[in-house]
Amino acid sequence: MAVCCRPYAAAPYVDTQMMRYFLSLFCPLFLSGIAAAAEEFPQPSPQMLGQVARLKAKNIPLVDYHIHLRGGMTAEKAFDWEKRTGIRSGVLENTGKGWPLSDNEKLATFIKDAKRFPLLVGIQVNDRDWYKTLSPENAKQIDYVLADTMIMALTPNGKPQKLWLENEYEIADPPAWLDRYFEHCLTVVNEPIQILANPTYLPPRMEKYSDEFWNTERMTKLIDAAVKNNVALEIQSPSKFPSNRFIEIARKKGAVLSVGRNNFDDRKDELKRPLDLLESLNIKPEEMFILKK
Repeated sequence: MAVCCRPYAAAPYVDTQMMRYFLSLFCPLFLSGIAAAAEEFPQPSPQMLGQVARLKAKNIPLVDYHIHLRGGMTAEKAFDWEKRTGIRSGVLENTGKGWPLSDNEKLATFIKDAKRFPLLVGIQVNDRDWYKTLSPENAKQIDYVLADTMIMALTPNGKPQKLWLENEYEIADPPAWLDRYFEHCLTVVNEPIQILANPTYLPPRMEKYSDEFWNTERMTKLIDAAVKNNVALEIQSPSKFPSNRFIEIARKKGAVLSVGRNNFDDRKDELKRPLDLLESLNIKPEEMFILKK
């Protein structure tokens, strides 16, 4: 049997001083790159993962339908968070005059970019005539439509106003304003949407009227409209709306619930309030919104 013998190769000379020099230059960059990547794709806490595991053991469908692609949030980051948490991601952006998706061309580009990943893709509508201006092509591509009641006309023929920007408008007659606001809420919930976000919202200066205004009669009327139109009622992560009382009535009336973060940036959100409520209220699988394409 022939044996092939390879000649001995001496170890190459290494300039250790030069190596230390290069390591001193590049190791901090390398380590900072690792830190940046960890910050870009954060890890969920053990507490959140425990909640998700317990809810999934009860067959609770978990989908965050309210992830805006803004402030550094991207479709890739939303998909990464989905993989890390086990909560499916639904991404969207605001549509309407003066908003990021102000026409059908911009919306088509948004949809194409988001669908590079296996995500649910929706829109948040801010104009009340949105269903008249949405192109049939884009309507076929989006998975769901979300709306809230936080933009309304200050007068019957007035300019739409962002209600959270309280320094930009006045409320001279609170009872009259609240009556018009409730009619606005009913208008939104009767549009062809799938999710009503932040239900029972009131701007801070009007929150003192909340218990009186959002009485059982008004809550029931809003919930009945949601049930009739198959509109899910959102429990939003950073919001105190809706109240536990509203959720209790909604469940009795057969409404379905959704959860969402309504983010402004790409920082992780563990949906603490929604997940806490799903557990503490012992929500059933059939009470959660399931998107039907």
